[in-house]
Amino acid sequence: MPDKLIEKFISGKRLTGDEFILLDKLLNNFQYRQDIIHYLEKKYKESQPESVALKFEQIREKIRISSIKSRVNRLFIVLSKAAAILFIPLLVAALYFYSNKTQTTSDELLALTTQKGEHTNVILPDGSKAWLNVDTKLSYPVDYGVNSRNLELEGEAYFEVEKNEELPFEVISGNLKTRALGTRFVISAYPESSELKSSLVEGTIQIGYGNLNKILKPGQQIVVNKKESAYAIQTFDEEYELAWKNNQLIFRLTPFDIVMEELEKWYDINIKYNADSFRLETLTVRFERYETLEQVLKVITKATGSKYIVEDKNVIIKK
Repeated sequence: MPDKLIEKFISGKRLTGDEFILLDKLLNNFQYRQDIIHYLEKKYKESQPESVALKFEQIREKIRISSIKSRVNRLFIVLSKAAAILFIPLLVAALYFYSNKTQTTSDELLALTTQKGEHTNVILPDGSKAWLNVDTKLSYPVDYGVNSRNLELEGEAYFEVEKNEELPFEVISGNLKTRALGTRFVISAYPESSELKSSLVEGTIQIGYGNLNKILKPGQQIVVNKKESAYAIQTFDEEYELAWKNNQLIFRLTPFDIVMEELEKWYDINIKYNADSFRLETLTVRFERYETLEQVLKVITKATGSKYIVEDKNVIIKK
């Protein structure tokens, strides 16, 4: 791999037309993507810690390795560990310049995704931070932060928003709109779920849903029933709603089928069971991220008087 070209690119220096063509080929070639990962790791080990706010999702979009889970996790650790993020203060500007050169319209959306079993957190171009739960997609335009701060969310994410009164921060998740100036909140909007939720931790957010236009206070959440198009505004338990962000799964008298859905996303598995046999079962338990699937299954089957079998990524639970 031509290291000098990559180093020139990430240093923020202007590339010639021929260099851009070569770089585009590198970023879209599977083998070179692996070389780039190794190169960044090598440079990280050689570099001194710096307080550099690296916008990781822009690298991820260009290198296009979101489908290679182990590589993504490895690269993410390299790029985000303890704020000692590489050695390239101009990397963001260079990537944004390259995106504008190779992508024709600002209407195009960049997408950051996590698969089942994955979590990640990113710094958006405006400095706002987002934590993505498993099986989540966060999309935003390439000119995000210039004329607007609009995002689209499928799944679940927690946001810490940089204050900008001229550009409100707006997240669209289905028919629910959450608008903020500077605040901390979490949205749950999985397509397969019967509910949409937006929960305010700190600051103020404005909720839009149909004809509803409501301001939430800290400690309040809106819960929308998608089937009935009904909603309720209520208080919530911050520890419970943010458990996934803190690498925990917390269940409190949670129906068995809901627990199974969460475990499928958490561990990227398929669970089969007879719904009628577990219809009246609820679970109150807390799991840590480091606990293995086997450890979790042992707790659940002991609590419900059942047995389990694991076959590759398939789990069968029987009473």
